[in-house]
Amino acid sequence: MFYDFETTTYGKWILAGEHAVLRGHGALVFPIKGKTLTLRYNASSPELQAEYSGPNGADMQLLFWSVLGQGQQLLGQSLNRLTGQFHIDCSVPIGEGMGASAALCVAMARWFAAQNMLTNESVASFARKLEDLFHGKSSGLDIAGVSAENGIYFNQGNTTELTRSWQPQWYLSSCGQVGITSHCIHQVDQLWQSNPQQALELDLIMHQSVEKCRQALENNSHGSLMQLKEAMQESASCFKAWGLVSEGLAQHMKVLSDHGAIAVKPTGSGGGGYVISLWDHPPKDLPFELIPG
Repeated sequence: MFYDFETTTYGKWILAGEHAVLRGHGALVFPIKGKTLTLRYNASSPELQAEYSGPNGADMQLLFWSVLGQGQQLLGQSLNRLTGQFHIDCSVPIGEGMGASAALCVAMARWFAAQNMLTNESVASFARKLEDLFHGKSSGLDIAGVSAENGIYFNQGNTTELTRSWQPQWYLSSCGQVGITSHCIHQVDQLWQSNPQQALELDLIMHQSVEKCRQALENNSHGSLMQLKEAMQESASCFKAWGLVSEGLAQHMKVLSDHGAIAVKPTGSGGGGYVISLWDHPPKDLPFELIPG
């Protein structure tokens, strides 16, 4: 079938900076090229309809209509005015920290722009407003990650491509539990209310982790791997202190460590979803799938 519009976004994973990014700190985010969302649109269909395909396509049905409706509402338009056929092919899992909602929001923002519905607003800005539907207030980090072609440093809406001088042995794996981003954000907010001093200290530790990771990746020296290991461990300690490492997540991280991973941390909001593990040798004999980071 001929399509008038087509665009592809990616899954994403975060090396460091989660949660603290909401308070103005930087973060490091990478696209997952093997996990994609492709949005296609045929304007000729007289009725508004959508089709879904791919391993996670069917899971996108409710999200798609919510985002399309949110976009029309933001533009002061009615959903009833739209026609045409959408097709969404998706392999980005939902609720596991890979940025499925952001991937959809960016793709939809690009569609709105292609229909000349956005005037003085950028695609990224509109995508963030769409993602507010899921997270309350989007930092823009996931939006940047699913749009990127390479790893980036993100800080308060500004992005800088990360210049890596070497390639670590990183792998993503799922703990098998879903993490709810809004719940995790609420839990961190509660710590700010009950113990603001500890909450501030954790933000600063996460900030330092981001800077250490960035330095380790950009400088290929004898100590770069160990510096990256320490930075990831510091980032992981924040998740534990926030109370965002569930029993299932902790057990999954332990299996990775027992098999030789030198650093393991949640990637995303925590509470479940995927983790990123760092290795100094190729992993083997693990009882679950590993996705190269």
